[in-house]
Amino acid sequence: MSRALKGILLVHRYLGLALSLLFLIWFLSGFVMMYKDFPSITASEKLAFSEPIKCTDRVVQPHEAVALAHLPAKLQSIQVGAILQWPVYRLQDADGNLKTVFADNGKALSGLTPHHAVLVVKYFLGAETKIERVVTTKELDQWTPRTRFLQHMPLHKVHVNDGVGTVCYVSSATGEIIQKLNRGDKFWAWLGAIPHWIYFRDLRIHTQAWRDVVIGLSIFGVVMSLAGIGLGIVRTIKAKQLHDRLSPYKKKWFRWHHCLGFIFGVFVFTWILSGLFSMNPWKWSSDSALNEQELLQWQGVDISASDVTVSLEKSVANLSQYGELKELKLTYAAARPYWLASYANSNTKLLAANDSLAVPQDSLPKAALITLAQKLKVNQSIKETNWLTDYDDYYYNKHRTLPLPILRVKFSDALSTWYYINPSSAAVIKKVEQDSRLERWIYNGLHSLDFHVIFFRRPLWDVIVIVLLLGGTALSVTGTILSAKWIFRKAKKKIIGIKKQG
Repeated sequence: MSRALKGILLVHRYLGLALSLLFLIWFLSGFVMMYKDFPSITASEKLAFSEPIKCTDRVVQPHEAVALAHLPAKLQSIQVGAILQWPVYRLQDADGNLKTVFADNGKALSGLTPHHAVLVVKYFLGAETKIERVVTTKELDQWTPRTRFLQHMPLHKVHVNDGVGTVCYVSSATGEIIQKLNRGDKFWAWLGAIPHWIYFRDLRIHTQAWRDVVIGLSIFGVVMSLAGIGLGIVRTIKAKQLHDRLSPYKKKWFRWHHCLGFIFGVFVFTWILSGLFSMNPWKWSSDSALNEQELLQWQGVDISASDVTVSLEKSVANLSQYGELKELKLTYAAARPYWLASYANSNTKLLAANDSLAVPQDSLPKAALITLAQKLKVNQSIKETNWLTDYDDYYYNKHRTLPLPILRVKFSDALSTWYYINPSSAAVIKKVEQDSRLERWIYNGLHSLDFHVIFFRRPLWDVIVIVLLLGGTALSVTGTILSAKWIFRKAKKKIIGIKKQG
């Protein structure tokens, strides 16, 4: 055996010892991930069950609320919602800190109590909901393992006595339910998302350490897969030359592992490689959100409550005639402030916040959006504009819940930048450049097989993915068995050797 071939064999063998079981777990959890994500409360669910906004009397205006909350003029977001039938401002400063101010009296929410958290949940789930217990925590747990939950601490975990173990996490900072799950959600998460993403609480709360672990394991997995493919090709060529057969191995598990690797090895390699790219290692792919400069160009100004000159009660009355108003968010386009109103049925309206005679709009006109888009790339020309009524290869999601229609604007700059603009929210909701388009195919395409020709054609996509996952699982099973047998043989020889010495 040549030195190079022996080196490849050793790389595949020893990495296989360490990673075969992990590969098996990744493939098995992949079946679950096809249908069950990590539990979370969806935006539409949160909107549907949140309280409607009502302003029957004179209330504190946005600029007054900001002053009473002792926040700087420059804010990251201003929203209006309701807690237990009281209208509230939810304000977020430039550092991401949250403050809630009651619109009726201007008092800041100093921390929602467990009693009020129960009332919020009862409004959400129904007045007859039976509460088992409330646990208040200041620490992230397995179901809130990301740092974005820290700004809502402490959290009130309201356990519901409904037979399925529902738990609602209520933010003491905003009075909102920010997580909801039950025993079924937990069960599938432990079989799917948690092992698949290595989403264990004690690791996941340390974001950089978690990233390093996943990236490191994926890199070793890619090397192992490549070594296996190379070794398999060499062994197959030699077997054909000497014995005119596919595999040189006579032992069952070696032969099965070789044959399965010959059929599914490339898929396993691309699947692990795409999993690596899902972590955007070394930050090689650009962000899909606007950067600070682009956001300011689009908005025209920084978010400021003083730009709202129409009273909140008048705006709410104007917008409430179109449905049950659940949320207002201050947004900007070309330096003009708008209230983006969201309703129980997920419909939206835009209302100018600085014009008392303004009429709510369903969306901004296409021509105005194109003119505004040009400001994002002042020195670049627009190459193409498209009004999309269906998803393309870069704007889509599995459940087809992203808003349509969408305006796609392509620029002729060096990065070939595309912007996806939602006319209903007057916002740029996605940006893609050359590297992010490449990343989309390397990650999503190879990992989820979300190619347009099959992704929305169920159950064709399901059948193809299941077959490939079965192949990867079988290959991992044979690798795990061979690794276990090798360890057993080494251990047995060592034990025999010790006995002989004794």
